[in-house]
Amino acid sequence: MELKDKIISELSKKPQTFKQLKKILALKSFNDSKNLDRILRKLWKEKVIFLKGKTQTYHLKNDEEVIGTFRATKNDYAFVETESYSVFIPARFVLNALDKDTVKVIVFPPREGDDPDRRAGKVVRVMQRNGSAIIGRIFKEDNKNKFKADDLIFKYEYKINGLEKYNDGDIIITKFIDFVDGIIYLKIVEMLGSSDDATLEPELIAYKFDLKTKFSDLSIKEIEKVKNQNISGRKDLSQRLIYTIDGEESKDLDDAVDILKLENGNYRLGVHIADVSHYVKQGTSLDEEAYERGTSVYLINTVFPMLPKELSNDLCSLNPNTKKLTMTCDMIINPKGEVIDTKIYESEIISKHRLTYVEVDDFYSEKISILRTKELSESLIEAKNLASILRNKKINHGMIDFSLAESKISLDDEGQVKEIYNKFQTLSERVIEDLMVVTNESVAKKLTSKKLPASFRVHPSPKKENLDNFINLSKSLGVTFLKNSSNIESEDFMNLLNENSQNKGIDILKRYMIQTMEKAFYKTEDLGHYALGVKNYLHFTSPIRRYPDLIVHRLIKKYFLDSNAEKNRKNCADDVSKLEIMNKHASEKERNAVQAERKLQDIKKARFMKKMIGEKLQGQIVSVLRFGFFVEFENLTQGLVTLESLKDDEYFYDESKFAIFGKQNKKTFKLGEVVNVKIISVDVVRGLIDLEAS
Repeated sequence: MELKDKIISELSKKPQTFKQLKKILALKSFNDSKNLDRILRKLWKEKVIFLKGKTQTYHLKNDEEVIGTFRATKNDYAFVETESYSVFIPARFVLNALDKDTVKVIVFPPREGDDPDRRAGKVVRVMQRNGSAIIGRIFKEDNKNKFKADDLIFKYEYKINGLEKYNDGDIIITKFIDFVDGIIYLKIVEMLGSSDDATLEPELIAYKFDLKTKFSDLSIKEIEKVKNQNISGRKDLSQRLIYTIDGEESKDLDDAVDILKLENGNYRLGVHIADVSHYVKQGTSLDEEAYERGTSVYLINTVFPMLPKELSNDLCSLNPNTKKLTMTCDMIINPKGEVIDTKIYESEIISKHRLTYVEVDDFYSEKISILRTKELSESLIEAKNLASILRNKKINHGMIDFSLAESKISLDDEGQVKEIYNKFQTLSERVIEDLMVVTNESVAKKLTSKKLPASFRVHPSPKKENLDNFINLSKSLGVTFLKNSSNIESEDFMNLLNENSQNKGIDILKRYMIQTMEKAFYKTEDLGHYALGVKNYLHFTSPIRRYPDLIVHRLIKKYFLDSNAEKNRKNCADDVSKLEIMNKHASEKERNAVQAERKLQDIKKARFMKKMIGEKLQGQIVSVLRFGFFVEFENLTQGLVTLESLKDDEYFYDESKFAIFGKQNKKTFKLGEVVNVKIISVDVVRGLIDLEAS
């Protein structure tokens, strides 16, 4: 090996000084030193290595280039999200990137001891500007109309022609033109309306998160063509006692069930899912638009569906007393909750009853003795019994049952909040969930048993550093996690919740437990679902509102029901790369939908609390951070008390105790503590509530 190659080899292990390289390479003579210096200079000129002045160490220049999404912060620094990790971008290296732009980044080599998931770098090129609209409001300053963007950090100057014709508070939709010398040039696309009009907020969210709200004429025309397609060869299940259980307002009914207790003590569970794949074929405009959306988005009382309502609410919806095309999964389940046989096939059903969670809960709580018919009532009892068996089995195998209240918002016709209330999952909702989970698991096993790719729903185990943080946080709530973070299993979380069910901070513990978990996503390989405690899992039961379920339906037909199924299974490797792209896209669309739904909730909550500015309320500290602490009220609305707002002393944050301490008065604000606060300001646009501790 030449000396040049030896130098590169040594520097690839770790940085070295000139003397260290001489010693490692056993270079002793004066000429050896001269030769080493010559080669180092040459490598430096060729930009293969670089020299750090302070330490006089040579480093191998192994910067990697990645492409990712630029995420601006309220400070001058930013982050770029790549497929594998997040890159920190110092303020001097952001170039002229804006939030959500696609950028190319040079990632700096990690320093010794650095977390490989926490890298730093610099933006070297904006590959593509964020195509979504930039939304803002008109405000008057010095008798002139100016523009303030809703979500972009207000640290740039905006240049927009035609602002003078609008009124104070008007909502303006703009399109990006250019960004030069710290000035963002925009073009007005539309004036949406007044900031006072709360009915516009779902549409605003659609603009901000680039949600598709309308379907093309071509897609609607395609629906007419698929209505009369051939339906021969399906199994007729019209004689079975099949029914749906959904919310009172639900219109996209995509799952129906029937249950039969067999003489040998086993259960036959039939789960019948709308056969969307029969109507939405690959390569059609309908399919392209469903793929683009990835999921239906539920914005309180507004739905932006994945499929046109002609499909989602009618043709595919399992409405009662009408023949519907379905994919059926029949499972034989023994009294231990073990699925001993699974059959999946194309079917045709007639749902006999359209039930709601409310009426089924009334039946389960014995408010009514018979629900519609004796046969239906008996079936519902068997459904409850089977669901209980399945849930107990899952909990014994490591499922984490969080049982947390959800914040629900009721709106009037003008988009104003009538009520914010807490809702827990009811018994009937748990029953349907348990029946759907076992179906998803059974279908996943069917594909995995043949080593076939699909859109599997993967939930990885938590990272060690997140577990360490959770253990420390638990201590601050008086909860001791006896296990070390390196050997915590999902059942240990469930045991912790059961043992501390009476702790006043139990809900905080549950939420931090959820935050400790990794995000679930779709992947071609079946890697298991940590929170559910199962090795095999996917989504099969909601193809009307989730694209991955539609993919799974198509794959079941291709690999098991098609006349060329055996050949298709042998050639399944051909599907992997296409599925990987679909799964990544579906995961991104799902995250975007969740963020959109949360954002509207925050806006509506802020609008509701605005009328309480100046009022004193009591709440619980649910999060303590370096800049302040969040207080949650009874309706699950949260506000922030900043460190700067605490005027009676100098306060500091103790990260290890999740608390803020006063330097002189020794006053503390600790996680889980109940405090009195006053609402001092509300930012409806950003969904933020500022509080003052009293």
